[in-house]
Amino acid sequence: MIEAIGKFQLSELIGKGATASVYLSKDPFTGQDVAIKIANQAVFSDPVHGDKFKKMFMNEASLAGKLRHPHIVSVLDAGLEEDLHFIVMEYVPGKTLKSYCTMKSLLPFDDVVEIVFKTASALDYASRQGVIHRDIKPANILQVEGTNVKISDFGTALRENSEVTQIFDAVGSPAYMSPEQISGGDLTFQTDIYSLGVVMYQLLSGYLPYAAKSQVELFRKILNDNPIPLKDRRNKIPEALLRIVERCMAKSPEERYTSWNALSRDLVAANKQLINVAQDDSDTEKFNILKQLDFFESFSDRELWEVLRISKWHKFPAGKTLIQEGRVGSSLYILAGGNASIIKNDSFLGVIETGHCFGEMAYIVGNNKPRTASIVSNTEVLVIKIRSDGIENASDQLRTSIHKVLLRILADRLEKTSILASIV
Repeated sequence: MIEAIGKFQLSELIGKGATASVYLSKDPFTGQDVAIKIANQAVFSDPVHGDKFKKMFMNEASLAGKLRHPHIVSVLDAGLEEDLHFIVMEYVPGKTLKSYCTMKSLLPFDDVVEIVFKTASALDYASRQGVIHRDIKPANILQVEGTNVKISDFGTALRENSEVTQIFDAVGSPAYMSPEQISGGDLTFQTDIYSLGVVMYQLLSGYLPYAAKSQVELFRKILNDNPIPLKDRRNKIPEALLRIVERCMAKSPEERYTSWNALSRDLVAANKQLINVAQDDSDTEKFNILKQLDFFESFSDRELWEVLRISKWHKFPAGKTLIQEGRVGSSLYILAGGNASIIKNDSFLGVIETGHCFGEMAYIVGNNKPRTASIVSNTEVLVIKIRSDGIENASDQLRTSIHKVLLRILADRLEKTSILASIV
């Protein structure tokens, strides 16, 4: 076993394949666990496939620092030492979605929808960076915890405007390849949509959409035959999910979803039919709510996913005191549904509508200052609570975005106050 490479001490072998081995290590500067993928040099020397495997490895290495998304495994660094090519990646403990692709281990329908939704969000981000994955399959989607997942292995990815030599022949895993991948046609993000449709088919049923005795027969069926109907594989799959899978796996790219957003909208709609919106809403539903709120209109998808991680969501009936005047607190609140009144010394001061925040002054001032007014719900409300320490420990990008919104709110209030003063 290799004991060290570059600045990294290798503690244990955590994965081994035909082309590379993966070791657990610790970044000596950050103290964070990382995964080190070291290429099998013997494979690179193979007279038939060596050049292809080397290009795939270098393609993945070239993405170091370029794809930053909460549902994509980050490539942190890459290098060459004593003829050993290596890639430093974010370490993700756990298992892949392959564990949930048999009839005995199927996930609940709503979990499948959430996983596909988060994967689609990550692939949408990648496509906007000019990257098509080309090898979406359960083994390349890692489960972090629950329905939180991360996409890995961008070795076969196709990149626009790349200076790295690309591989243009049919690459990918045969069962998940789109018809245009097999036939050598032009590839767009819709080839990843097709592959994600196959993953969804398998997560819902425990089966692949085509049964074949050889790769040649499999390719022929993908090109010419309809898949075995999903409803024949498993009873009681909701009709909305059947339609989503069918559209994702359409033979022609033009018949598939025309954007990742269109797919996400259908997933959200299907999710609403599977669960009731409540305090324990799914991440899919919460993310969609955040996207529609004025407070978060300028936030990136990555920042919204982080908001989900640091926030608590609560439903309250009409007449509930959400904040009590004089009580000490520093959390920030955003009204995600309904409206509420602002009350000070028993006097009505105004109404807070959906999409607006409250409690921001205590957060801005800090030090757990007493609240200057009470907030009472007029209707049933959905409230997002973000603790001040959650914001302070958030990423620089999210913290900056929140502070910008709060500065804009304060500026608007100051302008209104100036106008009223000039009138008086």
